[in-house]
Amino acid sequence: MNSSAMNETSMIFSAGKDYRNSTKIHLPPDEIEAIGLKQHPMQIWLLSEHPEFTRDDCFGLPIPYIRAINEAFISFEKGEGKYGKGYATASYTIRQEDPWFVCHFLGDPVMPGSQGQDVIFQLAGLWSTIRCNIVGRPRALAGQFNFFGQILPSNSKVFYRIDIQRFLKKKRILFFSGSIAVDDESNTIYHFENCKMGFYLKEELNIHQKSTAYYQPDWQKIEAEQKQYIQQSKAFYDNY
Repeated sequence: MNSSAMNETSMIFSAGKDYRNSTKIHLPPDEIEAIGLKQHPMQIWLLSEHPEFTRDDCFGLPIPYIRAINEAFISFEKGEGKYGKGYATASYTIRQEDPWFVCHFLGDPVMPGSQGQDVIFQLAGLWSTIRCNIVGRPRALAGQFNFFGQILPSNSKVFYRIDIQRFLKKKRILFFSGSIAVDDESNTIYHFENCKMGFYLKEELNIHQKSTAYYQPDWQKIEAEQKQYIQQSKAFYDNY
């Protein structure tokens, strides 16, 4: 780890945000962004504690293009949450420009249920990483999902919540339930029960190299294709 990263980590920890000892943590937008870029002080500190791992192994969040979290709150306080094991919440302000509305679906723009489902597991990953110093690649393993509402571009805000049921640290497995509400925290539209998430080493996932060894896309092609998809969607709505 370079000296500038170490200084950044020390600065935030010394400013009263030492996540290693906190039981309640607020993650504002700039810290959510840092986690997505794998530049957050907690990630840097975890890797300094586990030099056998690389940034590939550190938990992260999607970059803004498909990220649906603006900020989050995590509690490890004993006795809090539905099961007394802690909880986490997050929120997202909906924008007309959100990428999933562009492509899902033409004439019927709606946030995919799978997008919300993924955020719930992302929130579980955040809780586990920061609370239990877990380094590993998160994978959703199980869950029962009930959808009885929708998220449209005309809505204003999404609210997420998970409640921790138990965490098996040696096995690196988390059990939790969750929910999603829209516009008002009491307006629940998704329920998640019996959810299970695991954290795995590269070797356990049959990955034996850095991500740059097997992910080498043509970035110009990606950019060109995305522009094409945006133009196709724009043409549909312009001629609706």
